[in-house]
Amino acid sequence: MRTPHIACGMKSILLVTLLGSAFTLAQAKSSSDLLTLPSTSSALATKSVIMAMKSNNDAILVVGERGHIINWQNDNNWQQQQSPVSVAITDVTILSDGSKIAVGHDGVILKVDSNSTTWRKVFTGKEITQFKIAQLKQDYQSLEKTISNTEDEDELEELTYQLDDLTFAIEDNQLALKSGSNKPLLSVTSTSNDILFATGAYGILLKSHDKGETWQLVSNQLENPDSYHLNAVIASADDQLYIVGENGTGFHSTDLGQTWSVMTLPYSGSLFGILASPVNTIASSTDNPSIENLNTTNNKTQLVAFGLQGNIMVSLDGGGQWQHTKLPSNTSLLGGSFSKQGKVFLVGHGGVIVSFDPEKLSSLEVKKHPSGAALSSILVKDNSLILAGQFGISQWPIKAED
Repeated sequence: MRTPHIACGMKSILLVTLLGSAFTLAQAKSSSDLLTLPSTSSALATKSVIMAMKSNNDAILVVGERGHIINWQNDNNWQQQQSPVSVAITDVTILSDGSKIAVGHDGVILKVDSNSTTWRKVFTGKEITQFKIAQLKQDYQSLEKTISNTEDEDELEELTYQLDDLTFAIEDNQLALKSGSNKPLLSVTSTSNDILFATGAYGILLKSHDKGETWQLVSNQLENPDSYHLNAVIASADDQLYIVGENGTGFHSTDLGQTWSVMTLPYSGSLFGILASPVNTIASSTDNPSIENLNTTNNKTQLVAFGLQGNIMVSLDGGGQWQHTKLPSNTSLLGGSFSKQGKVFLVGHGGVIVSFDPEKLSSLEVKKHPSGAALSSILVKDNSLILAGQFGISQWPIKAED
């Protein structure tokens, strides 16, 4: 049986450290629901397990275990913001008006206004389960009507099996609703007009049209009958949407998520992330003739997908065709970022830091952070790399040519 803690985004398990700390906290507060227990303020927050980062003007917005949300500028200048939950926060995005949305375990979604540092809870996994039950009941009624109009015995037998499966699925979700067992959300993104998408375990896809105040379950828009975990969702500079996940799963939307097509990727294992080249990558292409030529001729988004056992895939045409390579060490890759010059940086287990020109995979270079920590996220800022993961957030100087 697949579990969200093992098979999907390694953000969920940045080693045993995260699970151990969450379990310890749950034991210490056995009578409290971590979805209602506010995150504790701690001087060690920047040294705890960090799941994701986003640039926020001159600062960096950081999220991680125990509900931690931090506005970080450097080791001596950071502020822990008020979070209403103590579950792990796995990802965060920033909207055009400066408000922010974060997602995490137990299907939680948080929001903060642009002029505030106090986050509020707008959604939980309980609502996901309620949405799922409603969808399953609709499918059940539709299938009953189909059965009543079917005369072929073989077809009728198959449809009856499907009806039984729906019955079991409804019962399972009703039990989950009673037990409070909720599925983790793993990724969130926003388009230029602030349409939001969040993905998670067992094929969860959520959508919001009102800047994250309310959400819809739209998982049935994807061709994902086995409910593979959806580990990452991103919006490119031109508002195309991409999803990657378990078993080499990939989806692409060109119409703001109204419809989705299957994106065929050259690797059938778990993918933990996908990157799209930002606008300033194209704008700075005069420093790199090959990039300038590429974007002048077809103006296609460059994509980089990565995941289990060091597998890396690059597309120079917005997901149409892919090149595939892998690290010699089989080290899983968990996060990444484009630099302003169009270079890609990826990080993962064992402190691995990978860099390369997406148009020249042979340029791939592998370094290792001296901490050996599992790294979940990386940003390129000035002459340093901002690294986050197992041991918190830190800076690592890089040479100008990097």
